[in-house]
Amino acid sequence: MSVIAIFRQPAIVSESKASHELTIRLRFRLGLNRMDRDWVVLEWGAIYLDCHGEIEMARILVPRIAPEQPVRRGHSHFSLSLIFLLALFSVRGWSQSLVIKDVTVIDATGRAAEPHSTVVIDGDHIVAVSRSKKTHLPQNAVIVDGTGKFLIPGLWDMHVHGASDTRAPWSHLLFVANGVVGVRDMSGPPDAHAWRATQASNPDPSPTIYLGSPIVDGPNPAWTDSIVVADEAQGREVVDQQQQRGADFIKVYSGLSRNAYFAIADEANKRGIPFEGHVPDAVTAAEASGAGQRSIEHLTQVAEGCSKEEKTIAAERQRLEASFRAPDATMPQKIAAGQNIIRLNFHVVESFDEATAQSLLAQFMKNGTWQTPTLTLLQGQIDDPLNTNDPRLQYLSKEVRAKWDAGYYSHFPPPARAAMVQLAKAEFDESKKIVALMYRMGIPILAGTDTMNPHCLPGFGIHDELAFLVDAGLPPLAALQAATRNAAQFMGQRARRGTIEAGKTADLVLLDKDPLADIHNTRSIQAVVLNGKLFPRAALDAMLTKAQTLAGIPDTAASEK
Repeated sequence: MSVIAIFRQPAIVSESKASHELTIRLRFRLGLNRMDRDWVVLEWGAIYLDCHGEIEMARILVPRIAPEQPVRRGHSHFSLSLIFLLALFSVRGWSQSLVIKDVTVIDATGRAAEPHSTVVIDGDHIVAVSRSKKTHLPQNAVIVDGTGKFLIPGLWDMHVHGASDTRAPWSHLLFVANGVVGVRDMSGPPDAHAWRATQASNPDPSPTIYLGSPIVDGPNPAWTDSIVVADEAQGREVVDQQQQRGADFIKVYSGLSRNAYFAIADEANKRGIPFEGHVPDAVTAAEASGAGQRSIEHLTQVAEGCSKEEKTIAAERQRLEASFRAPDATMPQKIAAGQNIIRLNFHVVESFDEATAQSLLAQFMKNGTWQTPTLTLLQGQIDDPLNTNDPRLQYLSKEVRAKWDAGYYSHFPPPARAAMVQLAKAEFDESKKIVALMYRMGIPILAGTDTMNPHCLPGFGIHDELAFLVDAGLPPLAALQAATRNAAQFMGQRARRGTIEAGKTADLVLLDKDPLADIHNTRSIQAVVLNGKLFPRAALDAMLTKAQTLAGIPDTAASEK
């Protein structure tokens, strides 16, 4: 909802001019009322339009006496009185309410599940949640029978890639068809404003996208489309540039130098824009938390921070990395350095110390540092052979599937590949242990998958992640909150999203089975409500079919990159 026009209001309203202010939610199209397509400017109040050009809300100062106030825009002949009458009597018949009746509501607030409840939706908002027998149903409402079913808030995948990539339009359909109503894109476009302007014309259902900057990395970046920052000045400049271009946050990455990273942190804090992502190799997790990094992804540098030998390990890692990357290093020297890096990483796991870990996590609590473990990614890095019988693979493009088939370690010689797989298993087990400790200590956790990496499926993957979180030690409700309430709180949108309560955006998932009895039941999707619009199972299946069709179209842009 955006403010299109603010009415000119006097600084002080005397009692003779206005008795009170009314805020009334409207639901009608401008064209139906022959009003001007962009706005009407009146003397007293404000009109808000949504992204579809519909009047969303009117705030009106109601006069104590009733002279007609002039309309400021000459060719729109509506008076304040007429606008007020429209607010009171119009429009309810021009938009149908949606009612989900006699359903068990799992609202994700932390309250117990509430059976035999009815949820009433008007437009894109929830207007009532109550016990079914006490609910007055709107006339002409669309009624969904929720008997025996379970209603949860729409899910958020808080670590994805490709959601803002025009080469993967099929991913949006996969998200929505799997109950994912929003995502955090961890490698956004160079200009977020320009991307949003283009995305606004997309006719297909799409999740809400919390949009990061492109990856900000050091020299010789891991990804060619990263923004390279070599020093403090460039770090400050990229924060300014990306904030001006509309990024919701700055995505920091592993190769940043200490000076560049702390310059980014300082500038981001000054400008009030979050910075999130990897903890760089040159920085400790404790330092990143102290610098104000909003979230740490994949537990980067966290395992090192849980080791009683963190300082010794950090120094040895820098020495080995320098040896491996030296321009004059021979292949035998690179192989030797690589083998020693693998041994060092095993030592990180072996030197885990719970007292040290608790000290680090206490700093996370103090500083408000969120964690996105992406256990789906970490499990995928074990790199078991791809299950070619997995029916979900049919929704991937050939370009993505080719990368998945190659796996994570295709460029490693066989002995090194076997060692990497064993290391990945050890690190995955340690990650689950750290996540369990985080939950017990109250560290806020987000559910994220790291799509489009191998084994991290758009849409489907969030259900895998919830299952991994439960396997790590979270109760099903806590895992569910990681993808609903926690996501909204992290983005500063708790008042609008994340739970099933009156006044919240109507993003919902209707399930056939109870997810609190078995978290795998989040997959039993019967319907999705996205911004108040109902998509029953048949519509979701149609989305999957269209996604499969789009994924089958050759991606020339991807193949040329």
